[in-house]
Amino acid sequence: MRVGLVSLLTDFGPHGRYVAEVRAVLLAPAPGARVEVVDISHAVRPHHVREAAYLLRSAVRSFPPGTVHVAVVDPTVGTARRAVVVSSGGHLLVGPDNGLLLPAARSLGSPQVRELVHPDLRRPCVYPTFWGRDVFAPAARWLALGFPFEEVGPEVRDPVVLEERAPQRAPGLLVGEVVTCDAFGNLGTNIPGSWLDSLPEAVWVRLENRAEPARRVRTYADAAPGTLVVLVGSDGLVEVAVREGNAASRLGGRPGDPVELRA
Repeated sequence: MRVGLVSLLTDFGPHGRYVAEVRAVLLAPAPGARVEVVDISHAVRPHHVREAAYLLRSAVRSFPPGTVHVAVVDPTVGTARRAVVVSSGGHLLVGPDNGLLLPAARSLGSPQVRELVHPDLRRPCVYPTFWGRDVFAPAARWLALGFPFEEVGPEVRDPVVLEERAPQRAPGLLVGEVVTCDAFGNLGTNIPGSWLDSLPEAVWVRLENRAEPARRVRTYADAAPGTLVVLVGSDGLVEVAVREGNAASRLGGRPGDPVELRA
């Protein structure tokens, strides 16, 4: 039996029917084949494409080649924006052409992008408000079961690219932005973790107009409970956290905010 692996990332939230309907399409039986679904997250802030792009880029490296990744954060669903499939590093990524897929695809290899137009890769009735169920899920299912990427549709030479605020550094200073906030209130940034060694153990963290002293540590337990810390997170990027606390609540930070780490 052929087994296809599909990951799923959305901003649909934990309640309601949307995630269940997408999963139902992905898990529909097929002769001699089946699909397994792994949920990355459904807690992306509604319509926040940049946050979803970061989460997808961080997660895809944990999946084996051959995985099909469905990502649906799609504020312009039902408009003229394209649906696309991206092939990179042995993975396929399915979703809207709004910049969501490319950071992950680039982290895997050299992306090839095709517009998702093949009529057999969608449900017979496509509702303009739910392409996640009617277009992206059926396409991902068939791709996971072996449908050729080359037959998805024509090549796309001008995919949408997200504008990124590149991290910067100077002696005693690292500057970037918050890209995610996890369930613990830890603030992930786009600052490379390898840069953190240029700062001393005692640093200042500034978000917007609020600044607090923090410790540079290897892991959370290296500081006392309640201490603001900076460290290299599991994705290799700098993270701001509070030992057994909530950095987002304490600093008022959220994805998109500029962040400074200063000696």
